[in-house]
Amino acid sequence: MNHRDTETTEVSQSNVSLWQRLSRGYTLIGVLLLNTLVLMLVLELIAHTILALRPTTTLEQSIADFKAKMLNLEYYAGQDWSVRYWEEHFQIVDNWAYSPYALWRTRPHEGALLNVDKNGIRATPGSICDENSYRIFTFGGSTMWGYGVYDGATIAAYIQAGFSGENVCVVNYGEVGYNSTQGVITLLRLLQTGDIPDMVIFYDGTNDVTLAQRTREPGAHFYLENIAPVVQGDIVRADDTSPALRDLLRQTALYRLIIGQSTAPEPNWVQPPFDPAFVDQVAETYLTNIRAVAALADDHEFAFFAFLQPVLPVVKRDIKEGEEQQFLWEMPGGLPELFREVYPRWQSAAAELAYLYDLSNALDDDTLPMWIDFNHLTGWGNLAVANEILEVIRPIED
Repeated sequence: MNHRDTETTEVSQSNVSLWQRLSRGYTLIGVLLLNTLVLMLVLELIAHTILALRPTTTLEQSIADFKAKMLNLEYYAGQDWSVRYWEEHFQIVDNWAYSPYALWRTRPHEGALLNVDKNGIRATPGSICDENSYRIFTFGGSTMWGYGVYDGATIAAYIQAGFSGENVCVVNYGEVGYNSTQGVITLLRLLQTGDIPDMVIFYDGTNDVTLAQRTREPGAHFYLENIAPVVQGDIVRADDTSPALRDLLRQTALYRLIIGQSTAPEPNWVQPPFDPAFVDQVAETYLTNIRAVAALADDHEFAFFAFLQPVLPVVKRDIKEGEEQQFLWEMPGGLPELFREVYPRWQSAAAELAYLYDLSNALDDDTLPMWIDFNHLTGWGNLAVANEILEVIRPIED
């Protein structure tokens, strides 16, 4: 064998050895990948089994539990419309349409007990506006909107009934979740279009306090954690392919077992002892808003009245055992204390401002069931509040 043949043989042997090494490497990698896949499948099966054994609460079950809880309250147990109301309530709850600046309004709904028109305005029975009507616009959150009661048992409806036989129409601009800032914005946008009422009523308190505690920002609105990422561009772009893989991963039982069923952050609400500056800012945000409405009232020549709504944490009588005590226990930690620090500041202001009236203790002496939670009222509670308001605003002046 010559020298060239020897070199050729060595190269061939070297190539065979290289392919053998590569083949063994690929085999090893394949075995490792296969073992990893089998291990992941086993872990996924174990995680799935663990999750299956855990008690779970679906959205449907949560709604059913809430309905049952409400229907067991003393007030609803005596009403033949209760079941039907809560069925309708959950047809529209959190079903918002976008509203510029104020952010949302309830979508239109036509039902037996609960009706909302195309503009998101809750129906007020008996309210028929014509060009000669004395028009009263009411503003507030869910308590003014009428959370928990049929159309004819809202505060606005009882105010309307108080003017029976008179050419007065009440329009309920209250909205679920609105704070006083959103009320001001809603009124301002009406004035911008030339829709100027004869009287404006603001009925606020609970959302201004509650939202300040939840967001750590006085004057902030509900759903801040949902809306802010959209405005800030933190949402995923449509051309971003990574969400598909991320969403697929989140569907696995192993991910849900390790990370948890919900990725929502734990509440980081303000807790006592409260910084006096924070309490002052919560109080001043509301007072600034109603001062602004008072200025608008002077400029546009409509009557204006603001009312501090009752809330259970600030009643002066002893809380009854049973439902009222339970409502207080169910409040988020620190919220009752914040109410008790903010409300005295507003009550002091009511003694000085001619257009601000304190109704925080208007229900203290009533013996009927007035509450369905720490701030929402029964129909009887709404009637009592409406009567207090009527005592202030009557007689109306042309």
